[in-house]
Amino acid sequence: MKKYILMIVGVALLALAVGCKAQREAYDALDQLMRERFPADGTATAVVLVVDAPGVGEQILRSGMGNLERNEAIKSTSHFRIGDITKTFVSTVVFQLIEEGKVGLDDTLPQHFAAEITDNIPNAQDITIRQLLNMSSGIADYRDNPDFVAALTADPFKHWQPEEALAFAYGQEPLQAPGAGFAYSNTNYILLQILIEQEFSDILAEVLRDRVLDKLTLDDTYLEISEDIAVGYVPGYVMENGRYADTLSLGDARGLGDEGLISNALNLAEYVPALYERSFTWENGRAESLATLPMGNGDEYGLGIMRRDSAWGPMWGHDNQQPGFAGEMWYLPDHETTIVLLSNGATKEELAAFANEVLEVVLGEN
Repeated sequence: MKKYILMIVGVALLALAVGCKAQREAYDALDQLMRERFPADGTATAVVLVVDAPGVGEQILRSGMGNLERNEAIKSTSHFRIGDITKTFVSTVVFQLIEEGKVGLDDTLPQHFAAEITDNIPNAQDITIRQLLNMSSGIADYRDNPDFVAALTADPFKHWQPEEALAFAYGQEPLQAPGAGFAYSNTNYILLQILIEQEFSDILAEVLRDRVLDKLTLDDTYLEISEDIAVGYVPGYVMENGRYADTLSLGDARGLGDEGLISNALNLAEYVPALYERSFTWENGRAESLATLPMGNGDEYGLGIMRRDSAWGPMWGHDNQQPGFAGEMWYLPDHETTIVLLSNGATKEELAAFANEVLEVVLGEN
């Protein structure tokens, strides 16, 4: 019996040693890859990577400069603007409204919005909540209105209310007929922010905190302006005249429901599997949430979630690109693998290409 127990212990220790070796080898390969792509020598901005895959465990790496002016390297806990990834959080709250019977996916705008809003949005009577979520409403993007850009330039630190931002979409030519296909527009999620604030009689920051962030213990995720900026918030950079320029002072209507959240890679790595695994009590709810439309670039858009094909099967999550910041947040259900990349200067295309290199290290060629 004693010999049998010792044999079991020996096998367990061997398996542990093999697992630790695989984790170390993966870390070393990823660390080398990170330093090649984003050297911490003051010449490049930063990337934080979190990847969690069976066999290699959770790998957390960082490289590059978090603050070029101060010559400070990035930290794994650094906070970034996550821009478009905000939409996944907003959609999660909208699904809660649907679960509670307050909103229906195929409800039209006049059922939930005042006439002062719907009278100014072309085709409002035919636009549904579903079409806001999956970007098929055809409503013009308020951020594309030159008057909005001029207003940002005139007052870059203005704390915009969603109704003020929405007004820049009023009367604009529709991108398409409602439901005709995918047409990305931030205005959809400004309308969803207004819907959420109406139904909960509270600001979006508080609703997100109560309904999503606290429940998932995402303590490093918060809505800019509405909540205090935490220590560790890094500036974003864009290349101007051959030099990196800080975008922190750039007015871009921060803190709204389309692009307003700040987070870090560790929080998003906890969040994205839960985003994919959202469950619903209504019939076919999960299937409806993951029903996608082609985006025209190879990706697909569902109800507040993106789908991207990869060599390792479908990836679900969202990406981001805004002045000075980019992000990739994905879950690969076929491999139970999470990958998050955040940067304060790279483009989302650079991060997407790098994500494939990372996945090749942890999952192998496919």
